[in-house]
Amino acid sequence: MNTTFKMLGLSFFLLAAGGMQRCSPTTTPSGTYTVDTVRFVLTNQGSETTEPAPGIWIDTNTKLSGLNGGTVKSSKPYGIGFDYTDNTFSFTTLEFISVKLTYEDGAVEPRAKTLTTPLRIAARNYQSVNSVGGGRTVKTTARILSGNIPGIITRDEPFTLQIKGHFTRDDGSKIPFAIEQHYDIERENTTRAAADVLQDR
Repeated sequence: MNTTFKMLGLSFFLLAAGGMQRCSPTTTPSGTYTVDTVRFVLTNQGSETTEPAPGIWIDTNTKLSGLNGGTVKSSKPYGIGFDYTDNTFSFTTLEFISVKLTYEDGAVEPRAKTLTTPLRIAARNYQSVNSVGGGRTVKTTARILSGNIPGIITRDEPFTLQIKGHFTRDDGSKIPFAIEQHYDIERENTTRAAADVLQDR
């Protein structure tokens, strides 16, 4: 599975309260955080999964309230993040035809049932610049197909996710994919030192 990035656990916060940007404190942070989070852990890739397919992760809307103590909290409803890096510049769009989410008690998530499909995502060009020996830099370009289906998971429970869709090539041909994944849930309700929480920021 091609995955450029994943948002998992406390090690990855894009936003904090008040629009704080990611930063590295110049002094050791003080204080403590009250942590109330959930994390969905991929435990099984079903036999229906095909390649190529976008990488999938569960976005639990985990937010950090400040840099010197406060709260770290996940909030429902959760989203489904996805991304695919096309190094061959072959795909123009990624399209989801169906999204089904079934909890362990057999209930189907109603927000997934009412999702408007097809959900179409256009590729965008991305360039990365990396330093190499001798002070030289190397530029690498690719097409990125990524996004988020927000507010689609309403329960803190294990579930099976099934997605069907296709990539569209420059010539209009379609490459179908199918994804079947099972997720378990991990919870954290603790108080932790700020230095511990922020060490990976």
